[in-house]
Amino acid sequence: MEEQESKAETRSGKTWAFINTWVGRTTAIIGLIASLAGGVTWWAAHYRRHAELQSQLDLGRTQVAHGDYPGAFQTYGAILKADPLDRSALDGQLNAAMLWDENFSVSVPEGQSAEDLAAPSLDQILTTLEAGLVRTRGERAADVQAHLGWAHWLNQHIAARESGSAAEQNFRAALASDPKNVYANAMLGNWMLQNGGDIAEASSHLDTAVSTGKARPFVRELQIGGYLSDDVRGARAGLIKAANDMRRNGEPLDSDSRRRILDFCCGVVIPSHAELVESLSAVPPADSWQTYIWLDEARAGDADTETPALERSFIQANLLEISGQAQQSLAQYRSLQGQLAQRPGSLKDAVDASVARLSHRAG
Repeated sequence: MEEQESKAETRSGKTWAFINTWVGRTTAIIGLIASLAGGVTWWAAHYRRHAELQSQLDLGRTQVAHGDYPGAFQTYGAILKADPLDRSALDGQLNAAMLWDENFSVSVPEGQSAEDLAAPSLDQILTTLEAGLVRTRGERAADVQAHLGWAHWLNQHIAARESGSAAEQNFRAALASDPKNVYANAMLGNWMLQNGGDIAEASSHLDTAVSTGKARPFVRELQIGGYLSDDVRGARAGLIKAANDMRRNGEPLDSDSRRRILDFCCGVVIPSHAELVESLSAVPPADSWQTYIWLDEARAGDADTETPALERSFIQANLLEISGQAQQSLAQYRSLQGQLAQRPGSLKDAVDASVARLSHRAG
C-alpha cells in the first residue's frame, strides 16, 4: 500500500513538474509574442514618424524651389520644434535663408511702408544665418557669412534699421577664409558699386565671382545691377565687357536689362561723347558691334523701326571713328546728317556734333 502511494506521489510530482514546465514555456512564448508585438508596434510608429518627417522635408524643398521661402521656414520650423537638433531641417532652413536673402523683395500695398514689411522677414533670415554660421566650417561657412553680410545690407538699405559697416565686415571676413568665394566676391563688388567704392576693386571682385563659374545668374544680376547703379568712369566699360561675355557664352539676359544697358552705355542721350567712346572701346570693334546688335534685339517688337536703324548707323560711324577710319566715319555721319535734317532731336544733335568734331580735325 505504501509502495503504491509512493508511486502515486512520484507520478503526481512528475505531472506537476510537466505542468509547471509547460506553463513556463507558454508564459515565455506569450512574453515573446508580446515583445514581438511591441517591437512591431514600435517599428510601425518609427516608420510612420520617419515617413512624416520625410514628407515635411520634401515639402520644404518644394517650397524653396518655388520661391516660397516664408512657407519653407514654417515647414522646417515645425520639424525643429519637435526636434531642435534635426540636421536635415537645420540645413534646409539655412539653405532657404540664403536663397531668400539672394532673392529678397517686398511688395508694398498702399498705406504701408517697405521698412515695416521687410523687418520681420529679415529678422528670420538674420537669426537663421547667425545660427548657421556657428555650426558650419570651410567654404560653407564663407557662403553663410557672405549671405549674413548681404542680409545686413538689406536691413540697412530696405528696412532702414542699420548703419555702419556690418555688411562689408562680413564680406571681407568671408573672403579672408575663402578668397575665391563666389558670394563674398559678388556681393562685395556690388556693395562697393552701390556705395561709391573703388570701381577697380569692385570690378576685380565681380570678375573673380564670374570666373568661379558658380551661381552664374545671381552673379550676373549683381554685376549688371552694380554697374548700372554707379554712373562713374569705368562703369560703362564694365557693363559692355559683361554683356559681351554673356553674348559669347550664350547666357540669357532679359529684355529689360538689355534696354537699360543699351540706354546707359550707347544711348544717344548720354552726357558726353567720351562715355560713348568708353562703352564702344571696352571690347574689340567686331565684338562691340555684335554686342550692340545683341542688346538692341530688345527693341525688335517696337512700332518705330526707323529710329533704331538710324541709331545703329550712328554707332557704326562711332566705331569707324574709334578704330581710326576718320574719313569713312565722317562720310557716314554726313549721310546721317542728311537723313535727320527734318528730324530734330538728340540723335540729330549727336550727329551734328560728330560732323563738327571730325571736320575740325580734318581742317
